[in-house]
Amino acid sequence: MRLRFALLALTIYGAAATGRKNRKKKIGITFNSGSNTAGNANAGFMRGFQQQMVEIDGEERPSLEAVSYISGVSAGSFVSTIYHFQNSTTADVLFDVAGPTDPSEITEEVLSTIPQGSIFPIFTVTNPAMVFFGQALQIAIPAAVHPLPIYFQFQFLNPFNIEADLPLTSAQIRDDVKSTPIFTTSMIGPAELYPSHVDSVINRAVFAAHNQSLDMLEMVDEDETEFSDIIEEIIAVAGESFAINVRRTDLDVLRLLAEAEGFQINLPAYGTNTEFTIPLSGDVATFDFDGDTIGPFDFQGPYTATYDELSAGSPFTLQKLVGMSGDLLGLFPGLRSFIPVPAIQTIPLSLPIPTVDGNSRNVAFTDGGISDTTGLAALLKMKPDKVIVCHTGSTSQVRLQLGPEVVSTISFQVFNTFGNIFGLTNEENPDNLFSGQTLSHLFNLYSNNENQFVKLVKTFESLRDAGEPLVTTLEGLEVIDNEFWGIKGGWTVDVTIIHMFGVPQKFVDELPDDIAPAPDGRERIEFDHFTNPLYASVPNVAPVPLGTPLDFFGNTVQALGFELPVEPARMAHILTSWVIKRAWNGLVGIDGEVKFGGFQELFEEEEEEEEKEEPKGAKGAKN
Repeated sequence: MRLRFALLALTIYGAAATGRKNRKKKIGITFNSGSNTAGNANAGFMRGFQQQMVEIDGEERPSLEAVSYISGVSAGSFVSTIYHFQNSTTADVLFDVAGPTDPSEITEEVLSTIPQGSIFPIFTVTNPAMVFFGQALQIAIPAAVHPLPIYFQFQFLNPFNIEADLPLTSAQIRDDVKSTPIFTTSMIGPAELYPSHVDSVINRAVFAAHNQSLDMLEMVDEDETEFSDIIEEIIAVAGESFAINVRRTDLDVLRLLAEAEGFQINLPAYGTNTEFTIPLSGDVATFDFDGDTIGPFDFQGPYTATYDELSAGSPFTLQKLVGMSGDLLGLFPGLRSFIPVPAIQTIPLSLPIPTVDGNSRNVAFTDGGISDTTGLAALLKMKPDKVIVCHTGSTSQVRLQLGPEVVSTISFQVFNTFGNIFGLTNEENPDNLFSGQTLSHLFNLYSNNENQFVKLVKTFESLRDAGEPLVTTLEGLEVIDNEFWGIKGGWTVDVTIIHMFGVPQKFVDELPDDIAPAPDGRERIEFDHFTNPLYASVPNVAPVPLGTPLDFFGNTVQALGFELPVEPARMAHILTSWVIKRAWNGLVGIDGEVKFGGFQELFEEEEEEEEKEEPKGAKGAKN
């Protein structure tokens, strides 16, 4: 007994003497963009974390309650919004915690039934998007307002009793939710020039100049054999027109190019439940826009405002913030053709932004995916200790264009999904708005004196060959300065990446024989995907085609092209939650070495270090 007290005293003394103490670490999770495909899979990841328990304050609780931040982009923000603000049910019911997770439990009946009361029906053909889009237009057209926030309200928020036009100043996070939501959006120029400015100007000149400057940027080191081999593999499978001119981004060069072109570029922005931020840092940015009727204005970032400050004239609502994170109309002109009144097509989602001269300008915002598809950049602003990146891309169209052999190549996937966070880029198409993701260079490629891109590719290849899900942690990634995101580097963070592409062999091995059987003469899995046509796109489930007849309470309606077919969507729910369970205690690669230490270790390990200054946007997150 005396020895125990002596050891306890030494422990307390040691912590006091070093000015350090044990504290609970701040864990952040990100959910990527990608329409209903990503939303469906991200809800499955949340299901997995809700099912797995950890000890919190001496009590066994769902691991999701140990998360400090949830950062979502577009469809990823829909899932986060429902989790944080719904008040119609418990988190266990919301994520169907009692439902099957093991593939051996899957039956045809399980796959044909989407649990009612859960989050999952909203992404499927059981909840036709066209119906709610029509309802949104009935309100938007006479009111002359942007229809997307209204549509999102009908499609995603109403089923969970989230009040329409709910002011963010009074939005309440549920008591059993401990995290702060983060919504990524993008600033795309003055509202007066929308949509022509975003359709023909934004990003074009800057990234055309960026292409011309690639020779100034640092090339892939030729003496790095593994790195060079991987790049050559990408070029071999994708073709030189796709992967040629691989370079490492120089953010200083991009900043100079942006300044030279009058910042006619998408700029990142994000909101929490308490305040909104445009994080651009550095000197005054002069926005110089083409046209005789609108002059330049000077903006001094970073800019942060509470929703009270942004509610002059009308409340800043949760509905609007969700719309700003997922505004597909701003990205794709073709989608605006579904709006029958041209005047409504030209209404942006906008905010008054202060200028250096003390005035303000009404500026348009759109989907956060053109700045960062992962949600990782906005999360880093909160200085978390650990990050979990959940990523399920919409790859069905790419598979059709490039073929399954190309898309199933791990190096190709990692380059196109995560290359930009390490500053890896290729010659961007300047007419592609998504070239703006180049601005999200966040980490030193050579953190820990090791090429992290190579490490990620090799680790995922080993896990794939072992039949395991693609989950690993890149420890001690060095955060770099990024003025576009207002990120001050010089610190490190552990980043766990869940890359959900294809179906792990270990999952398939446990499936009953009558589930997703292979066609005659085919293997059950080829190029990491089911050969059964119904399940061929799992987990990156392809929506039903535009115009497909759907039954809605006995009435036939047409699909808007976002809705997912029931059986593959349900398979994806179970698969993504199985990934969390499978990786809970760690994963071993084909070489017999541990490739991931496990989510349990990540959640239960405490940090021992000095208290950090609380970042802006985190205080008062719980109302």
